This record gives sequence, C-alpha cells and structure tokens, in this order.
Amino acid sequence: MPYDILSKTALKTSETLLNVPNANTHPVLIARYMLQLATVLQHLHPDLHEGIQSLSETPRTTMERLANLAIDLVITKDEFLGSIEGLECIMIESMYQANIGSLRRSWVSNRRAMGIAQLMRLDRSDHRTQFEVLDPNTRCHPQIMWFRIVFLDRQLSLLLGLSQGSLDRTMASDVMLQRETPIGRLERIHCVLSSKILERNASSSHSTPHDYSMMKTLDLELQKAARGLPSKWWLIPTLNASLTDSQAIFWDTRRLFAQVLHYNLVNHLHLPYMLRSSSAGRKYEFSRITCVNASREVLSRFITLRRFNRIAYSCRTIDFLALMAAMTLLLAHLDSHSEAENLLAHQYLSDRAMIEQAQENMQEVNSLNSDAMSAKSAELLRRLLAIESGPLDGSGRISVQGFATETVPDQNDDVVVTVNIPYFGIVKIAGGGMRKEAPRNQYPQQRTDSIFNHLPRFQTMNMPCKTRPGNVHTADPLRHGGIAKTHEMPNVEAMKPRVDARFDRLEMSSMSPNPLTATGTDGSASNSVPQINNLFSDPFFQNPGLTAGGQDWAFQGVDMAFFDNLMNNGGTGDTE
Repeated sequence: MPYDILSKTALKTSETLLNVPNANTHPVLIARYMLQLATVLQHLHPDLHEGIQSLSETPRTTMERLANLAIDLVITKDEFLGSIEGLECIMIESMYQANIGSLRRSWVSNRRAMGIAQLMRLDRSDHRTQFEVLDPNTRCHPQIMWFRIVFLDRQLSLLLGLSQGSLDRTMASDVMLQRETPIGRLERIHCVLSSKILERNASSSHSTPHDYSMMKTLDLELQKAARGLPSKWWLIPTLNASLTDSQAIFWDTRRLFAQVLHYNLVNHLHLPYMLRSSSAGRKYEFSRITCVNASREVLSRFITLRRFNRIAYSCRTIDFLALMAAMTLLLAHLDSHSEAENLLAHQYLSDRAMIEQAQENMQEVNSLNSDAMSAKSAELLRRLLAIESGPLDGSGRISVQGFATETVPDQNDDVVVTVNIPYFGIVKIAGGGMRKEAPRNQYPQQRTDSIFNHLPRFQTMNMPCKTRPGNVHTADPLRHGGIAKTHEMPNVEAMKPRVDARFDRLEMSSMSPNPLTATGTDGSASNSVPQINNLFSDPFFQNPGLTAGGQDWAFQGVDMAFFDNLMNNGGTGDTE
C-alpha cells in the first residue's frame, strides 16, 4: 500500500484478523489469513506469553504450525498462484522467513514472488497486467507490490552476497518520485542505488580507476538522497515504552529502519576500500572514515530499537546489519593500530562502549526469546571485544585461509579469534592491525573436471548388467527391503559450472577398495568398487544446507558476504 494512503487509512491489520474465513473460502485466502496471523504472533512480546498459558500450545508453536501449513498446502502449489492474493501470500512468507532469521529462505521465496509477478507483467509499464482477484475486498496496488519485491530482493542480495534478480530502475523515475512521500522517495532511490552497488560488486574486483570513480559517484548520489529530507529527519527517533500511539510508533520505526538501510548502503559501498588506506597512503582514508561513521550510525539506531523492542522476530534484518556494523567498527580500529597517526584513537573507547552495549542488547534478546542469531552474534562480539589494542607495532593481522588449512594457529601466530565461516573459510583476527593472507592451497577448476570424469558408475548388487550412461544404480537392503532403487544421475557436463573448486582435492589416489559390489569389465559383479575416503569429513560437506533455516545456520552467510566484500579489493595496491 502506498505510504500516502497508509497514513490516511490508518493501520487496520488487527481488525481484519477478526474476520476468520469459513470452510468455503478459497484456499489462497485461508492461507493469507494464516500467514497474517503467524506474522502477528512473530511480534508478540515474550512477556505476554504467560498471560495466554491456557492455550494448548505456545505462541511460537502456533506461529510455526500456521505458517508451515500455509506454505506446504498452498504456497508451494503453483496452481494456486495465479491471483494477486497468491502473490501476496508469497510476499508475506518471505517477510516471515526474514523475521525468524532465515534470510536465505526469504531470498528464495522473494525470488519466487518476483517470477510470479513477472508472469503477471507487474514489472511492465504498459498496464497490461494479467492476474485475477479472488476477494473483491482486496486492496490491490500492483506497482507497489513489484517495487516491494525488487526492494527486498536487493536488500537481501546485498546481505547475502548474491546477484540481483532484476535490473529494473524505473521505480525512481521522476514520475514515481513526484507521487511519493519523502520517506517513500528515499526508499525508491535506495532501491536504485542498491542495484548499482550490486552491479559493481558482480562486475569487478574494485581495483581499476573506473571502479574507484564509480564508488565516488555513488557516494555523491547517496549524499544527494540524504539531503532530500530535512536535517531533523535524520535524528534518531525517540522510541520508549511510554508511547501509546501505535501510528506514531509505526512511522518512527519505519523512519529508523530507512535510516539504518541508508547507512548500510554507505557501508557496502566503501567496505572494499576500507583496508587499503593503511597500505596506499591517505587516498582511501575517506572510505575508512566513512565506514566507521556509518557503522556508528547503524549501531546507535540498533541500540535504540532493541531497548524499545526486544522481540527477536521483529525487525530481524537490523540485527544482521548491526552485527556487520560492529565488526566493521572493530576491524577499522584494529587496522588503525598499525599506523603512526591513528585517526580513530580518541574514539576507541566510546566506539567500544557502543559495541558492548549492542552486545548486551543481543544477550537480552536471546535470554527473552532463546534466539540462536542473537546468542551467536553476542558471542562473536564478545570474542572480538576480547582482543586488546596492544602495542601499536602492527604485529597483529586478519587473515583468510582456505578449507584445507589447519584451524589451529601457528605457534608464532598471535591470533586471538578464529571464525569458521561456512562456504568461505577460516578468518583469523588479532590485535594491533590487520592484513590479508591468501589461502595456502588453491584448487584449479580443470582438476575438478577430471575428478568427475573418473567417478565410478555404481551398479546393482549381484545383478550383472551393462551400466547405461546417465543412470546410477544403488542398493540398500536395510532401507529398501533388499530391492535396489534406480535414480537418474544428472548430466556431468551440466553439473560442472556448479561444482565448487574445493572438490578437486578428491584425488583418485584417495580411493580404496570397498566390499560393495561393482561392475567388472565383463559386466559381472566384482568386489573392487573404489570409495572416496573421508569424503563427508571434508568441511565443504559439513556446511549447513544452502537454504538452511536460522536455527541451523544463525548468520545465514551474511558473515561470508561481509568478509568477501571487505577483502574483494583485488589486492591492496594503489589505483589512480
């Protein structure tokens, strides 16, 4: 719904939830109601749980049951998604997943919503949309829905280090901006600038003069966007428990959220240049100071929000942004210790106190909600805060190692904190400064290809036959009652582009005979099936699933994207 209409019609979500659909209601409308109710339960304060103990299950259990039923029975069924309400269901699911900390599932759901919206032609300006409306009372704003889908896609893609799903930038055209409220205009400009930053991240290693010039141009655009609102608008909103006006709370929270997203864009823009300043003179000092200031702005607003709202499943994205801001601020100070003139020295204690306060807020949220994300974030910050500033001799460092390296630091290494990041590697952080170390082992793609070309074709136990290319036959008597199951094997050539370079560690010499039966040269069964030793002991296979939820993968790869962006500077050499 457009902001101007929302401000006039007030918030009536709670009233609509009183209208329970009957048994004859369309499944999509029932699913929408269930998802809306689950979203309301996400924002239920833990203190209120004791007042409803008479219920047969906890609010969190009810929330999960409602959402899972709606997702499994309706949202995953393509035949239900031709209506505008069906698209709305996917959008609500995406927000639900984001609020419970499952950013990757939220990204997948939102990307699905983008595909459905494109089928409906919501991304086209010719107004030839193709969708049906199930409920005549549904308030439909197709262009706003498309904008919200693209906006969320770009915010999640920045957080997770993924590619954007659409290059549409018409949402910030002069016509669109003239229709919007001030905060609406800022969000539309943010959407376009997010697209440009994502495009920059995907196209280069930030090492050429053109990349640096683009960074300066985008920085000016961010400054121009900020000046589009009054200076007082940028003050931190006052949020406290004494506020009773739900409208005021809503708009102040929206303002705070927009401010945080603005400073997060500033951080993303300058982060690849932050560590270059110490090695390339003062040329990149601007980026480091900008990152430091933007991180302070994010943290101060996070502290304000979490003092007022300690519900883990509310405004979840800000928790991830606050963690990245705290890490940026700490790493900037660590890097500054190696310089003769530390420009951040006088702000160290106040910045540290701010990070400590943010960590305490995370601990409080975890104690109230038993929240994995808050717990792990607080623990990571505690470990980073334990790094002493030490002598300003530049002896400390930050290093990145590949998966094949040992996790135990060398005897002469002064590493204090070791962070194992799924699908990325091991990050070692020490006091006194930082520098980047290349992985000790590199794995060329061509060796990966040779491994897959030599992988054996397994055959059915005690069933001599020719192995047909494209099929793999396996037998598991315990699981399948002695009956072999045949599965279609994906085409090897089609798999190659998706194979991670770490697979090429699988040498043929690491295979040893196994008592399982394989196909001999004459088509008969033999007992010489090669087996890859310790295949699933490899760290790659110990990683969580790519779409694991927040409880199984607390940071969701946000830490991976952060360090990838931080160190994706093509070296620390200077550019003109």
